[in-house]
Amino acid sequence: MSASAKLLRCLHTRHFHSRAAEVIQQRPLNIIRGTPKHLDRPTRPRQQSRPSQPSRTSQPRRSNAPSAPNTPSRPSRPKFQHESLSYHWDTIPPNQDQLIHATKFFNKQVPKFLWSAEKFKTMDYGNSPEVCFLGRSNVGKSSLLNALLLRRIAHTSSKPGRTRLMNAFAVGPEDDVSKRLVVLDMPGYGKGGRAEWGIQIMKYLEKRKELKRAFLLIDAEHGVKPGDRAIIALFKENNVPFQVILSKADKIVFPGSRTPSPGAVEARLSDLRETMEVVKNVVQPDTEDEGGAVGEIIACSSDKWIDGKRMGIDAIRFAMLRAAGLEFRPRITTTRPVEIVSHEELSGWRGRGGG
Repeated sequence: MSASAKLLRCLHTRHFHSRAAEVIQQRPLNIIRGTPKHLDRPTRPRQQSRPSQPSRTSQPRRSNAPSAPNTPSRPSRPKFQHESLSYHWDTIPPNQDQLIHATKFFNKQVPKFLWSAEKFKTMDYGNSPEVCFLGRSNVGKSSLLNALLLRRIAHTSSKPGRTRLMNAFAVGPEDDVSKRLVVLDMPGYGKGGRAEWGIQIMKYLEKRKELKRAFLLIDAEHGVKPGDRAIIALFKENNVPFQVILSKADKIVFPGSRTPSPGAVEARLSDLRETMEVVKNVVQPDTEDEGGAVGEIIACSSDKWIDGKRMGIDAIRFAMLRAAGLEFRPRITTTRPVEIVSHEELSGWRGRGGG
C-alpha cells in the first residue's frame, strides 16, 4: 500500500471514530447494540410506598349474629369473721397481735407428755400453771386437744368414755417452768363415765393449786345437759374458775358438705349467738354474781377449716394463755410531761426583756 493510501485510510478511521463519538453523545444510550429491550422504555418516577394493609385473613370475620352478653364474673366469697365465734360480755376480746402470739406459742415446740394418773393422790406436782379440759363423754374433747396442740396426743373415738386417766402435757420452754403451760385431759362424765372418775376430778378441781382455769365443753347442737348443769353448780360452789367452750359449732354454721351463701352463714351465726345467750344465762344469769365463771363463750370446731384456720382454735389458745398469765401484753408507753406556761407568765417574761 502506498503512503498516500495509508494516510487516507488513517484519516478515514479517525473520522469514523470521531463521528461515532458525536453520535453517541447526541443519542441516548439505548441505541447501543446489545442493549436490553427493557432499557429502551422511558423510566417512570418512583411513587411513594403506601402503608401496608393487613391481610384479610388476619382480620376477624364479622358475624351478623347478635353478640352474646358478657357473663358476669362470680363474686368472691366474703372472708369469714372468726371473731363472730366468740361472745364476750365481761372480758376484752384479743387483738390480732395477741392471737398471733398464741399461735406461735403452741407451734414453737412439740408438746411433751408429763404424766398420767387415775387418782388425785398419784398426780405429779409442779410449779407450772395448769388448765384442764372436761366435758360429757363423746363431746369432742380429745379432738379439740389434738387441734389445739397440733399433735395426736389424745385418742379419739366414737365410743364414749375412752379417756379413763387424767393425762398431763406441757407446752412451752422446758428450761423455764414459769413460762410453760400444762394442759390436762380429764375423763368424761355422763354416759360412759364412772362415778369414781367424778370423785377424782372434783378432788383435783378443789385442791389443785396450780389450776388456773377449767374449760368445760358443751355440744353446740345439743346444748346444756343435766350433767353440765351439775358440774357448773360444783364450779360455782367451790369457786373454781371456769369457761365454757361450745364444741362442734360447724354443725350449726356449716351443716352439710355444700358451701352456704353469705346470707345463710349470717343467719346461722345468728342461731349460734342465740345458743350462746342460752348458755350464758345458765353459766352466769346475773352478771354481778361471778361465781368463778369467766365472762366469755367461744364456739369452735376441730374439723372445719375456714380461710386457712380452724373455727375458734386461735381464740381458745389465747384464753388458755390468758388464764395462765402467759398472754402477749402490748407495751404501754407514756410520754414525758410537758410543762405548760400560762399567758400571764409568758407576758411577764417578755416584759422583762425576754424578747
